[in-house]
Amino acid sequence: MTVLSNDGQAWLTKLERIGEKSAYDRQMVFNNLGHLLNVDMLKEQFHRLNGNKAVGIDRETKETYGVKLDENLKHLLQRIRRGTYRPKPARVTEIPKEDGSKRPLVISCFEDKLVQLAASQILGKIYEPLFLPCSYGFRPGLSCHDALRTLLQSSSRIRDGAVVEIDICKYFNRIPHRELMKILRMKISDQRFLRLIEVLITAPVMEHKQVSDNREGCPQGAILSPVLANIYLHYVIDEWFAEVSRSHIKGRAEMVRYADDMVFLFGDASEAERFYKVLPKRLEKFGLELHREKSQIIPAGWIAAQRANQSGKRLSTFNFLGFTCYWGKMRKGGWRLKFTSRKDRFASKLKGLREFLWKRLSSDRVQTLKRAIRGIKGWINYHGITDNQGRVRQFILQGKRTIHRWLNRQGGKGYLSWGKLVKILKVLAYPESWKTVSMFRSHRTCVGTRVYREPDAVIPQVRF
Repeated sequence: MTVLSNDGQAWLTKLERIGEKSAYDRQMVFNNLGHLLNVDMLKEQFHRLNGNKAVGIDRETKETYGVKLDENLKHLLQRIRRGTYRPKPARVTEIPKEDGSKRPLVISCFEDKLVQLAASQILGKIYEPLFLPCSYGFRPGLSCHDALRTLLQSSSRIRDGAVVEIDICKYFNRIPHRELMKILRMKISDQRFLRLIEVLITAPVMEHKQVSDNREGCPQGAILSPVLANIYLHYVIDEWFAEVSRSHIKGRAEMVRYADDMVFLFGDASEAERFYKVLPKRLEKFGLELHREKSQIIPAGWIAAQRANQSGKRLSTFNFLGFTCYWGKMRKGGWRLKFTSRKDRFASKLKGLREFLWKRLSSDRVQTLKRAIRGIKGWINYHGITDNQGRVRQFILQGKRTIHRWLNRQGGKGYLSWGKLVKILKVLAYPESWKTVSMFRSHRTCVGTRVYREPDAVIPQVRF
């Protein structure tokens, strides 16, 4: 079935209608999406964009672009509709990873961010009703904590099975454009809109002052990349696994995925072995590669954990969303999956805090401390979950010691005692306690015996 638009509706109403139609009929194909891109929609995206983000190669900011906002948006819309719109080269910057390697991130120009945000909204409305419950990455109303809760619940149903931890080599940067566009054409027949998507994902990049075409991948940092990456893995992994688990796998088989971070749980270890042999072929078929060194099969289940404990051993751990997942003993006996912050991420965050402070020895103390404390609070909001209280307490203490050394290193009259530091940090609202996000109660946090409702925590945005 093909859907035509009603041009009498406002863009937001039409966008919501597209989402409703996609949810009502999963086989629906959309052939007229370009009409959604109008001045009103682009203006809404302008107001949504954060004006404090890094600027692209043209140095255009939200403030300067907004001086002649209506004129700029009309000119942009004309170029989009005429097919003459071309994104400017995106600046590539590299950030260090915990393993010593670097992750390339792209910083697009402000106007290109507007177009990406508008296109991602349209794609999100079409595909959000199609995504399976196992997918949590970059979806409205879902968070990393929700994915962890689901992993805990799924693991509790495993008695003596296995967990398959998967890592895809440089996933975002290796998504083949040809295969991605083929998947998009299954739901979208609007050639102008598809052409716009193709123009956005092939936008040139500038690295070391050299401009080159982007022939492969959806670079991290681009606003459009998360939804495209989710769509691609939805077809490559999610739907495929749902089908093979019904038709080829005996016993329980579940998966939890957040973007390209995914874990598969099997009630039968032999089925996990079979799946692990087939998965690389599936990925290669769609231009992806399994990272063998970071992927593994490990025994799982409370019976397997109990058996390992009786022989003086422990089941191997695996990583998911910045946490180390391990099997631990419950207070009332028995075993279950538990979470603790990864040691390398923990150390990396403290190192980043030290570097952040030491680069600002001559800066304003109060403003620097306020920024540092925002980063510390963000880390706590994300990592302050069930079973991880000890690690969070340690982080709070180590952060305080780092600040103490920095203040005394700055110089001045006399030595700042620990007691004075505590008073200063109290005034600046340095976190001494936190609300533990429960992995057992959805969208709730537990403090002592009381339960508080609050929005799901997000990955902290303040970088050190």
